[in-house]
Amino acid sequence: MEAKGLATEWYDLFSRHAADLYPGRYTRDKCLQLAQQALEIRRLAAEKGSTIVAHNYLYPEFHELAEKVGDSLGLSFYVRDRKAARVDFESVYFMGATAKMITGDATRVFVPDSSEVLGCSLVFGTDHAWLENWKAANPGGILVTYVNSDAYTKSISDFVSTSRNTDKIIVHAVKTFPGRRILVLPDKFLGFVMKQRALEALAQEGVSVDPDAIEVYTHAMGEWSACCYVHEKIGDRGVEMMMDEHPDAELMIHPECGCASSCLYKLHAGIIPRGKAYFLSTEGMVEHAHRSPTQKFIVATEKGMVYRLRKECPQKTFLPVSMEAECRYMKANEFDKLLASLRDDRLEVVLCDDCCDPKRPYEDERVIHIPRSVAVRARTGIERMLSVH
Repeated sequence: MEAKGLATEWYDLFSRHAADLYPGRYTRDKCLQLAQQALEIRRLAAEKGSTIVAHNYLYPEFHELAEKVGDSLGLSFYVRDRKAARVDFESVYFMGATAKMITGDATRVFVPDSSEVLGCSLVFGTDHAWLENWKAANPGGILVTYVNSDAYTKSISDFVSTSRNTDKIIVHAVKTFPGRRILVLPDKFLGFVMKQRALEALAQEGVSVDPDAIEVYTHAMGEWSACCYVHEKIGDRGVEMMMDEHPDAELMIHPECGCASSCLYKLHAGIIPRGKAYFLSTEGMVEHAHRSPTQKFIVATEKGMVYRLRKECPQKTFLPVSMEAECRYMKANEFDKLLASLRDDRLEVVLCDDCCDPKRPYEDERVIHIPRSVAVRARTGIERMLSVH
């Protein structure tokens, strides 16, 4: 397809599904520019043998360009299973790093900018010294680490988990390692919700456990407070207002949201009726939207997710809980950066022979290192997660 035809197609698509999400962004001229860049990206990707994958939270043009759109771990497994020789991983940095640790030397992994620009408040807010002190103070303690974390933190963890299964991993850890303390990190909101769900599941199975033995990481580090800075701002008041305005809608809540704990309490107390609110991962949101007979949904996560939901279920209505729910790190991904990465083969995520500090790995304008021993230990935590059913 020529650029003008693709630009027209994208202008119509973005006008239908993204005009309110990104007001003024998708003019005809902008869509023509994006279409021209997309054709060049596709040419270069074919030349380099690259598979392009993109996270749900990216701008709509990435949804249209990528071979696969999804969540971080799902994309990593997709790349592994596809046996891609090269992948350009459009997301925040730690997600590309996770893909490299999973695929190892089989796949060359590229990200379009530095680990700082493509950062994450959960990564920046993780205090490695605090974790090491916790482990020293709790011999045999179990670290359950959410996949949204840096490579070193994964490497010192017993289990890596997701927003879909952290509660199941906690239950498994309690039953497999009775009497040991458990630390759930690095997101406190997800941690509190998953701890409560795990305690409920254990009670149903008749397993007795001291709730205080399951600790949630709440340590503040600098400007970061053990949470996603985007989800933190999705508070109770905004959710309540949206539910009042749209009483016929179901609420889909990502467990990282600042409102998650209170919404769980309100659900149990009957303040929010059963069947009106669901705690879901991003992929869980897509599955629920397809399955539910409801025609209207309030979406409590980064607003880039709304574009995918609208496109996959065009007959239904999806409302972002807040237009301010936008991640500057995810949105740092742009077509011009991807073009530069493809042209110049940068920045490549590489496994080094433990040549650098695992907590502050080497990085320059062409490569970002992950010590090989760190990758091996991190992959073990992921494999342990996959063994839990």
